[in-house]
Amino acid sequence: MHQAGRYRLLGGPGSPYSLKMRAILRYRRLPHTWVVPSKPRFRDPEGELARADKGIIPVMQLPDGRYWADSTPMILALEDMHPGTRSVLPDDPADRFLALLLEDLADEWLVFAMFDYRWAEPVDQQFCARRQMAGWYGAMPAEEFDEVVTFFLNRQVKMLARAGDLSVNRPLWQEGYRRVLEAIELQLQHSRYLFGSRPSIADFGLYGQLSQLSIDPTPSDIIRRSAVRAYQWTHDLDDASGIEGEWRDPHEPLSPGVTALLALAGDTYLPFLVANAAAIATGANPYNFEHGGKSYPNPTRSYKRRCLLWLKAGLAAVEGEPRQRLEAILRQHGCWEPLQFNPGEQDMVPPLVPL
Repeated sequence: MHQAGRYRLLGGPGSPYSLKMRAILRYRRLPHTWVVPSKPRFRDPEGELARADKGIIPVMQLPDGRYWADSTPMILALEDMHPGTRSVLPDDPADRFLALLLEDLADEWLVFAMFDYRWAEPVDQQFCARRQMAGWYGAMPAEEFDEVVTFFLNRQVKMLARAGDLSVNRPLWQEGYRRVLEAIELQLQHSRYLFGSRPSIADFGLYGQLSQLSIDPTPSDIIRRSAVRAYQWTHDLDDASGIEGEWRDPHEPLSPGVTALLALAGDTYLPFLVANAAAIATGANPYNFEHGGKSYPNPTRSYKRRCLLWLKAGLAAVEGEPRQRLEAILRQHGCWEPLQFNPGEQDMVPPLVPL
């Protein structure tokens, strides 16, 4: 039942993007109802998720009945619909772009570690499959539950196998997880959040992935042993509706946590996006991502090319003195050149709107 003036957020118990979206609705104090459908879409072709005709979760139903999907465009659309209401976008244009860049890093790079840790080893596979199916289905007989778990586990392992040569790529993804944890630990020596004493879209992007990495067995053991403050920071962001804070002074130096994340973006993530886009342009699939003197075979990913184009368009829109500050920051961390448009790319930027 849809209540007037409330959003309905349909998500899954193991979905980092669902929990990211829910955390932002909570922080912004936007009236909403959290709904976990009784079955995932692939097991319920007649259910609400299927009727909404969205291929990904979370799916959000607006008060007018429309359905949206794709978390970042939804977050930005809500900013336009509810201006000034505990925004997650920094006021300063330069910091706003940096926040969007770091959220993209979390959504599109840290997710590799999250998904790989989840489905690579038997101890994680069994726990994660059983946890998620218990969250979707609730109470059911043990034998039937075991059948559902087996089906889901086989499905997810097959999806992981499509992510490239795991034996080669896995160390790169795991290194990204370690560097993110180190960055958050550094950040918490200076301020509670990346851009001040209030959370930004970047904080929530990191929270989404870490909400799962801090639960799943192997990555949870890592964060509990090596980054306890980051572990607690993650759980605090689940409901930050009571946080009151301010954005940082954008003319002060960036915090070490932000600079550490920008270093990861500059030396690894953005080169990966550029290599992926170049492979798509030439029709090479799979392709080799060359990094640090090593070659990492990967399939092309069309959505990640969209993300790169959106980032390029976002940077191009920053003007005046904020752009000068932003250029100096991005050049320092190797992020400037990868974010410049190539000839003809301006006409390729897709609309940044919910699906």
